[in-house]
Amino acid sequence: MRKTFQIKVSVPTDSGFLGHACNASDCGQYFKVHQDDRIDSMQCPYCGTEFPQSELHTQEQARHFRKAAEAEALYYAEQELQKMLKKTFGNASAKRSGITYKPGRIRKKPIHANYSERKVDTELQCPDCNCRFQVYGLFGFCPACGESNLQVYDTNWASIQREVADAENPDRSLRHAYGDLVSAFEIFCAGKAKRLAGDPPSFQSLFDARRYFKDELKIDILNGIDPHELLALRRLFQKRHVNIHAGGEITERYVKMIPEDKHLLGKKVDMSMAELETASEAMRKALLMLIRAVERRG
Repeated sequence: MRKTFQIKVSVPTDSGFLGHACNASDCGQYFKVHQDDRIDSMQCPYCGTEFPQSELHTQEQARHFRKAAEAEALYYAEQELQKMLKKTFGNASAKRSGITYKPGRIRKKPIHANYSERKVDTELQCPDCNCRFQVYGLFGFCPACGESNLQVYDTNWASIQREVADAENPDRSLRHAYGDLVSAFEIFCAGKAKRLAGDPPSFQSLFDARRYFKDELKIDILNGIDPHELLALRRLFQKRHVNIHAGGEITERYVKMIPEDKHLLGKKVDMSMAELETASEAMRKALLMLIRAVERRG
């Protein structure tokens, strides 16, 4: 007769934080949520896809569960074998023949010894729902409430600054930093657009984003940004574009968008941490205006 049994397996946490992996085929990224703040349904902080938390197990956890099941099955089988041998060699016939059986001690194989969660670089607590979570690199959402807030933006900007400061190749690092800051803007705006109507544009375009939120929220996200900061922000988006699509050379399209730089046509773009910092401050002001407009709308 076949017997079935259930086992419960605990997963060691990293100071209370449990790892998760996004189940979306085009994401799959890793993050952690404090065990006391996990809820039945959570969002990936990178792509925003929502899953039951039971579907967010990591490959390491799956291997851990399998090893635990194997250890428990082996322990059960050894117990059953001892019972069978004891019954077989403990009867009167076996005793008359001089055959004896002495059961040994059965030990469970330890399963936690080689298990550990992956390391990530940033820990934060959502100001909207107080969820404590950890991420690696750029992200866009709280995994519990799904909100994008200025803490998300500030954390992304700090991550970009660390990458530049620690880089062995400053030029290459700055190219990536310009792209990463635009990506932070794109992710943030896409998160807010989920709560609005209309067909959202590619938020890789600053002025397409401006038009979209003008239509949907009746605000100008660039209002109140001084000309010097706005120029740095405009350059950020255009330099990121030519770095990706034109080998870093200033094109006619770039000059059309940034006429202030028409004398640089055909030359390589110049990037600097000072310009990036100015653009970041301008972007933060634009996103703060967006947050307030979305909150007013409710």
